[in-house]
Amino acid sequence: MAQPALDFFKKRAVLIKAESIEGTDSLPVPATDGFRLFDGSSSTEFDKVERNEDKPHFGSNPFSVANRRATIEGTFELYPPATPGAATTSDAFCDRVLFPSGMAVTKDLPNKITRYNPISASIPSATAYFYHAGTLVKALGARGNISSLGIEIGQRFTGQVSIMGEYAAVVADALPSVTLPSKVPVVSSKRNSECILGTLLRGGTVSTDAVPLVDLHTWAKALRIDFGNALGYREYTEKGVAGITDRAATFTLRLAKTDITADFNPWYVRDNGIILTAAYRMYESDAKDALYSELGIRGQIENITPTDIDGDYGWEITGPCVPSDTGNDEFWIAFGDVS
Repeated sequence: MAQPALDFFKKRAVLIKAESIEGTDSLPVPATDGFRLFDGSSSTEFDKVERNEDKPHFGSNPFSVANRRATIEGTFELYPPATPGAATTSDAFCDRVLFPSGMAVTKDLPNKITRYNPISASIPSATAYFYHAGTLVKALGARGNISSLGIEIGQRFTGQVSIMGEYAAVVADALPSVTLPSKVPVVSSKRNSECILGTLLRGGTVSTDAVPLVDLHTWAKALRIDFGNALGYREYTEKGVAGITDRAATFTLRLAKTDITADFNPWYVRDNGIILTAAYRMYESDAKDALYSELGIRGQIENITPTDIDGDYGWEITGPCVPSDTGNDEFWIAFGDVS
């Protein structure tokens, strides 16, 4: 008697490749364009256009399908490349998700830093292939939104992404041999992490020497950013693409109230419209002498919620990320090397 072929149900993979022509299949390659997307899933949707008919019977109107689109979403990890800041080898493995979500990369070779900053124009589109349960979903002209991008004590540096584009095909296809990194990112802890606040006034009031307080080391539990991208499908003659129609990034910072935070009065900072900068850095080594990942924001405090943090008094601070006049600095992701 024949036995069923047992397969791992969650066997899945996502391939993402930037498109040279917007909305045109760029044919991702499993050996080079595979990306690890945890808890990944996909869905399809469309605009339903009904045709109203006079009918002598009960029933619904027939409809046509318009603006077909697919969404691929899941959790991804962020960690530094082997050589941050290098000219050709420092792109983080997550860049294929960051680019169509509205981020651009710059490299600081002397300081060995690769930095990703938000952009609002010329956001590239991508082709995304999602394999799951013997099915391939193709999304063309795709762009993304990242939510819950954050570093938290006891967790890895992760984010949630939704990638939407026109689905060109939903077909039966076996999972290809996808090349994925074997590295397991480190977990943030008190030994390998630090969170620094800047652009503050001492003690919540103007100091006698009028010197702003910078580089205040705080006891932070987590820093998170939501990109706030509103994704919408746009269809024109000969072209269909997903567009980012709005960008309203927000941040959430959880701090424990300690003696050192006597220099930090969040209500004063909010009420006086003071711009806050926060940088949460996580090193690959407890010695803090090697590779690191950094998540940073430039924003204003909007909501202050007293909360319990591991049994201690603390605050959950939220607000919008605010760029300077030069732009592209309302939040950032950086990977560097201090060695």
